[in-house]
Amino acid sequence: MTKKSHSEDASELSQANNGETPVYELGFHLVPTVLEDGVAAIVEKVRATLGDAEIINEQFPARMVLAYTIERSVQGKREKYQDAYFGFIKFALVREEVQAFQAKLRAIPEVLRFIVIETVREDMPAPRRAIFSSRQLEGETIKKPEAPAEKAAEVSEEELDKSIDALVSQE
Repeated sequence: MTKKSHSEDASELSQANNGETPVYELGFHLVPTVLEDGVAAIVEKVRATLGDAEIINEQFPARMVLAYTIERSVQGKREKYQDAYFGFIKFALVREEVQAFQAKLRAIPEVLRFIVIETVREDMPAPRRAIFSSRQLEGETIKKPEAPAEKAAEVSEEELDKSIDALVSQE
């Protein structure tokens, strides 16, 4: 398996979008101080910055815990965030308008962080998880081995009394 360089990946994307408007994906975090009701209004602001771009797919932001604390300076104060609303929008936009779009996005104070990447129009399926199997166990559930049940032996009272006496005399 050979590794592809960044320029090879970019050329594949440009070939895939040859003759079409390039497709981008915007991933963004919104500040958690926004109320649940206000998230939709901010998403509309973000969509408005796209102008006449064709929106291919999107996911409404959902609140999530961040992997690390994000700090940013606002009006001379340091704000720290440990959770945020994350969403994405996949869209087609003329390449020359991407810089202006990013500048408009930076002007929205509720957008904590964002990334814009060039991608392909088709939705990529989620990677499948590796499944390990054995031909012997295929289609079967692994069960705990059972110990053979002990058979209860018949004991006479005389033998029982002898074993009790032996135990008592040893102490």
